[in-house]
Amino acid sequence: MKDMSAKTVTLELEGTLTIADIEAVALGGAEVALSPDARDALAAFRAAAEKALGSALRDDPDRRVYGLNTGFGSNFKDYVSPEELKQLQRNLIISHCAGMGPLAPAPVVRATMLLRAASLSRGHSMVRPVVVETLIDMLNNGVTPAVPRNGSVSASGDLAPLSHVAAVVIGEGRVMGANGEAVTTREYLKSAKDAFAPIELEMKEGLALNNGCQYANAWGVLATAKMRRLVEAAALNAALGVQVMRGMGRPFRADLHALRAHAGSVTVAQWVFDLLEGYQFQNVSTDVKYEYDGRIQDPYNLRCAAQVLGPCLELIARAEKTMTIEARSVTDNPIDLNTDAERYDLDEITSGGHFHGMPLAVDIFGLLQAAGIMAQISNLRCARIVDASRNKGLGPQVRGNTPNATQSGLMITEYTTAGLCNQIWGLAMPSHLMSMPTDSGQEDHVSMAASVAMRAYEAADLLADVLAIEMAFDSQAEAVRGREAGKHAQALAPVALGKRTQAALEQISKTFPLVDGDRELSWDLKQLSEAVLSGEIVAATGYVFAARH
Repeated sequence: MKDMSAKTVTLELEGTLTIADIEAVALGGAEVALSPDARDALAAFRAAAEKALGSALRDDPDRRVYGLNTGFGSNFKDYVSPEELKQLQRNLIISHCAGMGPLAPAPVVRATMLLRAASLSRGHSMVRPVVVETLIDMLNNGVTPAVPRNGSVSASGDLAPLSHVAAVVIGEGRVMGANGEAVTTREYLKSAKDAFAPIELEMKEGLALNNGCQYANAWGVLATAKMRRLVEAAALNAALGVQVMRGMGRPFRADLHALRAHAGSVTVAQWVFDLLEGYQFQNVSTDVKYEYDGRIQDPYNLRCAAQVLGPCLELIARAEKTMTIEARSVTDNPIDLNTDAERYDLDEITSGGHFHGMPLAVDIFGLLQAAGIMAQISNLRCARIVDASRNKGLGPQVRGNTPNATQSGLMITEYTTAGLCNQIWGLAMPSHLMSMPTDSGQEDHVSMAASVAMRAYEAADLLADVLAIEMAFDSQAEAVRGREAGKHAQALAPVALGKRTQAALEQISKTFPLVDGDRELSWDLKQLSEAVLSGEIVAATGYVFAARH
């Protein structure tokens, strides 16, 4: 776990979580606290709900309020006596621990816990403060439930994954051990007695813990955070590609994009143009460029980069908005619509559908579309840069004009980008369009949001690999151009390079050293991919990627 002393994320009565907050807690970079106002509200509304239900049952012993004293889902008609409510909550959680497959990554589970705690903190779920405080204690003490990742349909919420989290809250289930293994909570607490105190759930609290889309939201938030950094890296790659191929910067001018003002494209064009500041052909006439290399136009993978990446930026921005709304929402069922604990009305406890994950699924799928588009245009530039007939004097596989016949250089990495692209496209199945009825047809339309979100998370990692390989090509290509300028007829004359692009290339070469002889590439490329994913390479430019529209 990372040091959590630098930041505290406070859960408020009015939802205030940001994507940055969620990522910080997920990665162990922040502690969590419950605001006093939220705690007081939870206690007040819980007491009011208990009092109102008790009074109603005295007047009518058969009075039923869904989720409070009934069964769940298709068992909604079953009455549960007050004496059996605690057993009902435990059984709900234990019986719903039915996930399958490998464990979800610890950051995803931590994000899930935070999001569930935040939703309950809004005061509309009829839980005691101790339920939220137990989740917070677990987060702050590094207790991460072992959650099998597969099997959620994200309506009625992410029932199985959230139940695996809730099982640990009550001292059952399993916890992730130091090596990522699943350890029973009872065994874990023998050596970590002070980590947290398990609680016994009371009326409605089990349902409040496992009914919502926080698991899908967690995958989606973390994927969205990655994709925001990656679209900036993709814009940097476009600028590096223009420069290394000695292309034109004019296709990214603001006045050009004002004539077709799609917001994302306008913004990406500005980013690329600014990143090219200082580059000799950032803004020159076609005649000047033709005199240099005999070309008057660049291929689409350069010239149309803003038009291609712009829609990806818009998809990511839309996902950011949706993930943030969800993170600040109340999503279990039923929901308490009372706003004054002193004038509490039992009839204001309302069954709805806020647990349905379709709002998430639609916009998380947008991330998959963006990843596929961004990966392909990067692959196209990689395919061009290894082609001696199209790379303007870089020689075969960027090995220069007198390559060593025994060496392959970066040749196979272009193949790798093709394979990675194909993997991303394979992940882009629109499974949210393929609903399947559950629970005897009572829950007859489900969202499959968790499935979409898991694949978006995976796609982001694969996209980082693609962009890293392209950066390695660009770094190698600039070195070859510098080394061979004036020495071969095919070599282009030296040009002034951009200040920001040069800073990026220097950072790239620190992580992925230039190839001066064949070596294993995977390990250095993986380090470069991690630097891309963290934002380290983009940060080296010193450029602020603000929205310009």
